[in-house]
Amino acid sequence: PRVRVARAMMVMTIVRGALANPRLSPLMGSVAARRVCPVVGARGAVARGGGCGGGLTRRFGRGASARAMTWTRGGERVRGGRYAFVRVSSSSSSLSSSVSSRDEGEDDDDEGYDDEDDEAGESFYVGDVECVCDVMVMDEEDDADDVNSASPSRGGGGVDVRALRREVEEDARAMIRLLLSASSTPGMKRMRAALPRSMSHLELSVALCSDEYIRSLNAGFRSKDSATDVLSFPAESFGPMAVLGDVVVSVDTASRQAEEVGHSLRDECRVLLVHGTLHLLGLDHELSEADAEVMAAAEQEVLSALGWKVTGLTRRASGDADGVDVSIQRRVLVVDLDGTLLNGKSVITPRTADALRRALASGVEVVVATGKARPAAIRAAATAGLSGSRGIVGNETPGVFLQGLEVYGRGGALVYEASMSQDVTRDAFIMMQDVVHKGLALTAFCGDTCATLASSSLLDELHHTFHEPVSEVVPSVDDLLATRGVRKLLLMGPSKASIDGVRSIWEAAFKGRAEVTQAVPTMLEILPLGNDKSRGVMKLLHSMNVNPQMDVCAVGDGENDAEMLRVVGCGVAMSNASEKTKAVADHVLEASNDEDGVAEAIDRFVL
Repeated sequence: PRVRVARAMMVMTIVRGALANPRLSPLMGSVAARRVCPVVGARGAVARGGGCGGGLTRRFGRGASARAMTWTRGGERVRGGRYAFVRVSSSSSSLSSSVSSRDEGEDDDDEGYDDEDDEAGESFYVGDVECVCDVMVMDEEDDADDVNSASPSRGGGGVDVRALRREVEEDARAMIRLLLSASSTPGMKRMRAALPRSMSHLELSVALCSDEYIRSLNAGFRSKDSATDVLSFPAESFGPMAVLGDVVVSVDTASRQAEEVGHSLRDECRVLLVHGTLHLLGLDHELSEADAEVMAAAEQEVLSALGWKVTGLTRRASGDADGVDVSIQRRVLVVDLDGTLLNGKSVITPRTADALRRALASGVEVVVATGKARPAAIRAAATAGLSGSRGIVGNETPGVFLQGLEVYGRGGALVYEASMSQDVTRDAFIMMQDVVHKGLALTAFCGDTCATLASSSLLDELHHTFHEPVSEVVPSVDDLLATRGVRKLLLMGPSKASIDGVRSIWEAAFKGRAEVTQAVPTMLEILPLGNDKSRGVMKLLHSMNVNPQMDVCAVGDGENDAEMLRVVGCGVAMSNASEKTKAVADHVLEASNDEDGVAEAIDRFVL
């Protein structure tokens, strides 16, 4: 609520200031009609405002912009190669003359706005900071229902700009997470210095456009009638609200440069995104040679930390690209088992096994993070000869088991453990007597063993297919609690529907007493309150003295993996991942666990 009030107050301040300004007051009728209009240059050159950011565009109407009142045509420019940085001047405004160039009475409220991209800009959190990354496709056509006719695709070799928009948003989110990470490198400290010390909100807007569109911006704001690859329009922060501004990328120019350099369009957009964002954070390669080197180093630091194997724009333009080592190798790969490393038959495929061996040989530490008991994880790895001290999991290797309830560090030492409340265990087995649970099975995971009150073919499948320990039948809950320490409970059904049908019952029964999560569609897991896989992973990484943001790539698929992917610097979701997990991941693979997805992740983000 405080953020919404702050935003509303900013918009009111903008409007009041405009009404008091004789140069701007004639515009306010159109501003009201256009819901705080976008910045307008020549016809067809609508530069989205960002003073209140893309978030305001989403919440208060398209094109809302506090900074629209501060941009000038004569803004000082900083350029290098074919790209430029537009400095904002708050002393005057030529918005009036810009708007007057449009045809009077023309109703083009939403010109330049892609209706089908309304889902862009949904907020996400990095710690306690609400973040918004709004990526927009700018279209000069009055009616561009067909994306292939949209301006950014012209000259781009049939670029699917909607798919590109999604990729850029994914990359921008990853960059924001890195910016707000705990990394203490000089480059990250310098970048964070531009942000408020106490911050509750951060916004970044990115616009994908055509050469024609960015040429219009250059003509309007830089008096230069030519296309560039990227423009940056910085904004200002308002107290705890950090509004970075806008990065405008020409997809046409980016496509040509990608072909010239020899990498993908997405990689070129990553280069331009990082370059433009660093300008928004105050870095400037044109001030001096020293500043150029600082910016080049910062670009490379960001690109490498995110696993993007490309050369930064500043260094590339200076001709030093050949001397830059752009390779990045994550120190640690954290990988889930079921649905991720293991295919549908619960084995590791040959191609994925080969990728793991290459990672191990290059010095990467592979850590299994699973809901399985450690013996089950070892048996699963053995399907590809990867168990033991020289493999990915063994009694002396680090690993996270039972959804983070048992964590072993290097050498096999116990780092963390958690146990289930006896009351929760007792109540869970009592619930199984209800007719609604007919056909389901419940077992208790007790470290390296499992125990249940009744045998079941489902629990036999749990052992034979999923490698879990045999569920030993005990006479009563009292006997179970007297002889074993329960880590977690697992409810198993014959189908996804059978588990979905009772999940709400279990969530209600144990609300405030235990955690209910899911890794496999036919299973429901009950964990001790306050525990999940991500907590176990963080405990392990701390014991290993590993920086989760800079040194770790994690791969997963289930909803129980979502938080784990969020807390590391490179979170990768399988194509078969749950929607919750895909939403928080930095990258979503094209391949599933049946298509060697982990091998793809290793080649793209680790080696």
